[in-house]
Amino acid sequence: MSYQALYRKYRPRNLNEVYGQKVAVNILKNAIINKKFAHAYLFTGSRGCGKTSVAKILSRLINCENPVNGMMCEECNSCVNSKINNCVDIIEIDAASNNGVDEIRELKSKVNLIPSVLKYKVYIIDEVHMLSIGAFNALLKTLEEPPEHVVFILATTELHKVPITIVSRCQTIEFKKINNKDMFDRLKEIAVSENINITDDAINEIVNTSDGGMRDAIGMLDMSTAYSNDNITEDDIYAINGNVSNNEIEYLTDQILKKNLNIVISQINEYYNNGKDLIKITEKILIELKNKMIKENDTNISLILEKLITSVEKMKNSSVGKIYLELTLFELCKNENTLPVEKSKEINEVKKDNRIEIIEKKEKISTVSVGEKIETPVMIEKNIKQNKNIKNIRINNTFVEVNKKSLNDIKNDWSKLNDYTFDKEQGALVCELLDAVPVAASTKYLMLAYNYDSFVEKGNMYVDKYEKILKNILNLDVKIVFLTNKEWIDVKKTYIENIKNNVQYNYIDEMVEENEIQIDLSTSSIPDKSSDLLEKANELFNMEKIEIKGE
Repeated sequence: MSYQALYRKYRPRNLNEVYGQKVAVNILKNAIINKKFAHAYLFTGSRGCGKTSVAKILSRLINCENPVNGMMCEECNSCVNSKINNCVDIIEIDAASNNGVDEIRELKSKVNLIPSVLKYKVYIIDEVHMLSIGAFNALLKTLEEPPEHVVFILATTELHKVPITIVSRCQTIEFKKINNKDMFDRLKEIAVSENINITDDAINEIVNTSDGGMRDAIGMLDMSTAYSNDNITEDDIYAINGNVSNNEIEYLTDQILKKNLNIVISQINEYYNNGKDLIKITEKILIELKNKMIKENDTNISLILEKLITSVEKMKNSSVGKIYLELTLFELCKNENTLPVEKSKEINEVKKDNRIEIIEKKEKISTVSVGEKIETPVMIEKNIKQNKNIKNIRINNTFVEVNKKSLNDIKNDWSKLNDYTFDKEQGALVCELLDAVPVAASTKYLMLAYNYDSFVEKGNMYVDKYEKILKNILNLDVKIVFLTNKEWIDVKKTYIENIKNNVQYNYIDEMVEENEIQIDLSTSSIPDKSSDLLEKANELFNMEKIEIKGE
């Protein structure tokens, strides 16, 4: 292959070519000039900001026989040998695919071998946070007191995942996101060198989209040349990124503030149908709203920002992200004020038009009908305790008559919920149910698992609302229990172990008092060691044959 990607072609070859990392470059230059470089470095920072490139430069620089002002001479034997990609004394390890104890033990067994051609043997461990705990522990002693001829350079995008025992043994250098000016200058330089016709506005859009990552920016410049053989404009970059122009964002933001719901929803649908990225568009709306808030000092805008931020978080974790955005826009564009205000402890009740208006100073304004139950913090805390108890009972009761047919029937009907996502009364709850996955069911009970944990506690607290939805839409009369994915894995494992050990599940009454509930399954057994339950477990979880102990 003759063509080389631009981000590889223009990877920095010495410290002077590293853009936007003045602090890191100065530290390393002075270390070389003063001959006081560390035995172990830890480079940390976001992706594409130069960590691995600088690690490769440093591995050559410390071996240079005649460095000049912190730069390689490029003439000595060490510079010539280290420039070879497969130099045996510069070892690059990808921790993402070599993260076990055995790999680190193999490294330790070779670390005492003297370099073949260079003065120092350099180990570059990329994405070091991917190492297992056992691998980190195996590396500790070697990292603290390596042989004199060995230097370690570790690189990570997630410093918080690296054990503090490793961090404390390294000289940590932070690589910051590259500022817009440095990134613009570098892209302009590459464009001129490659004879790429691109407008300054297009370069600025690349810079803004790349979020401080030079590799991403150069990669996008490379992609834009494939997309447009002519002069590359700002619109070309929008098309590549699935984004829209600032003028369109400004117009859409104004329509949201004016509560022109039909225009807003129509525009969102148009973007969606044209393959635009709604998350990126929403993030640009957030930036526009932030600028307006600062300019106009309007607190209502800050409240809109909060709702849209929440919407973006849900969109990123949901397969129905567009619906979450539309529901948020529906709420923001309603005529009445539905936006929360700040918290307070003082509550006043005002009777108005046969309704009680609950006004909390510095808190949200909400309305409830006369006679409707209002939950106090004490009541909510009590409900949480009760629901944890009922959750365990419902898990147990689901497994009493769990079967695959019930689960398949529910899964087959689950898509019918999509028809009610815009329902004024039920839409929000339906969207939350659509994010759940039915994992186990009987004729009376249903377990639902979630990819993210934040909803599960709330779902179990107000489970009757979701049960009502399933009854109304799917004609499904079951009791629901919500689980996190981790909980489901643990519950399934326990169920299989119980079946292996002849443990039988029996119904438990949800109405008994908390201190009367005893879920002790270890005393129940299947006297005849029937294989029926084992076959059901095999079928339910598509597992290899489970055998009863003792058979």
